Amino acid sequence: MSTLDTMASEQLDTHFAQLEDRLGHDYADVARTRLHALVDHERARFAGARIHAYVPILVERAVRAALAAT
Repeated sequence: MSTLDTMASEQLDTHFAQLEDRLGHDYADVARTRLHALVDHERARFAGARIHAYVPILVERAVRAALAAT
């Protein structure tokens, strides 16, 4: 049985997979394992957030900023 939390979690997983694909395309010189680690790190910061709609956008911005800084 699916719950709203389960569906939202699955949808977020899809968004993060697409985000990693975009980052992999835009930063082809960065190892996929590093991209995944950066996304996971930033995603964990929002684990307790009550609203998750904007989390993928915030994670993407933070990861891109971290990659631009290096």
